[in-house]
Amino acid sequence: MLTENEWNTINNMLLELYTIDELDVFTSKIMKMIRMLIPYTKGWFIILDDDRKIRKEQSYFIGFDTDVKDKYTDVFYNEDYIQYLYDFVSETSVYKDTSILESDVREKTDFYIKFLKPEDIIFGCGIILIKNSRIIGMFNLFRNEKSGDFNEKELYVLNLLKNHIANMLHNVMRLYRASITVNKSLNNFAKTYGLTSRESEILSLINKGLSNQEISDKVVISVSTVKKHIYNIYNKTGVSSRGQLISLFLEWVELK
Repeated sequence: MLTENEWNTINNMLLELYTIDELDVFTSKIMKMIRMLIPYTKGWFIILDDDRKIRKEQSYFIGFDTDVKDKYTDVFYNEDYIQYLYDFVSETSVYKDTSILESDVREKTDFYIKFLKPEDIIFGCGIILIKNSRIIGMFNLFRNEKSGDFNEKELYVLNLLKNHIANMLHNVMRLYRASITVNKSLNNFAKTYGLTSRESEILSLINKGLSNQEISDKVVISVSTVKKHIYNIYNKTGVSSRGQLISLFLEWVELK
């Protein structure tokens, strides 16, 4: 069903996506890369919390005006017929809008009349992303009348990718939650030991395993200046090596 070039595109896409560990980079990257295989006019990658409410700040919309994310999240999400599927799916699933409701029924819903039609969305497909029996997100692609409906080959591609996307989202979300915890701990650690904002930034980069040269490139300061900041951090925290500093910070995180 797929050409050799399409298989190579999928393999290369997955190889790149599996290296991404930042949530905002992951959601935007996959929405842009999928266009190489499945053209679409608008789309979104929505992140859901444990109560199936949208995590607006972490969700990514593409092709829409800037106010649409608020409009959908605050008003139309509860009217979206995708929620009809929530209680009937137990694993990551691909669907077309017309598989939820027949076109004549769908076009009479408030969601279609007040949201989809004004946005020139006629056709839609997507993936309900599930991990450990919990719905963690929605990946949706849309087209207008001119672009035509999604075909079986395009749905086949989504079926190939669906479990990869669910696994990647699950992993990236774990890292995202961990980073929030670490950042909060880093701020408190810096206050406790009297670190400056620059010293705190460098500590964060040390904790990520960056070398002095890599920190220099990242922060755009000389290596000698990086070393001076690290020396000051050592003095303030009472350690004498990178290993001791990281151990102290991680012990402090666990205690807090």
